[in-house]
Amino acid sequence: MSWQTYVDDQICSRVQCRIAVIAGLGDGGIWAKRENDQNLQITPSEVKLIIDTMKSNPAAFHETGIHIGGEKYICLSAESTLLRGRKGSSTLCIVATEKCLLAAASSDGVPGCQINLVVEKLGDYLRFSGY
Repeated sequence: MSWQTYVDDQICSRVQCRIAVIAGLGDGGIWAKRENDQNLQITPSEVKLIIDTMKSNPAAFHETGIHIGGEKYICLSAESTLLRGRKGSSTLCIVATEKCLLAAASSDGVPGCQINLVVEKLGDYLRFSGY
């Protein structure tokens, strides 16, 4: 299964997303992504900054917010392997596994628990599979 299939079938087909991305944990290189809003562009530099901050000082997101897709999300919780954020009625969930980073932001109005469940469950599966 390709990484794009994970984004399309395991994330975006299960919950309405504004953005979704899977990236390499080492360099922030984007393996697959979907940007359902033309104004949102996920960049490797944003992903790399998220990865580096999660590793070194996840609590910093409480002060700076979480920047992805050119937007700033208020940090609701920050751990070394899990971030949750909110921007208006859109929620963001980011999970770090052994080798990759998963991130998805819901469309406006989608309950936050839905995006969290989908992204965290996929993260658990990838960890179990060695990724």
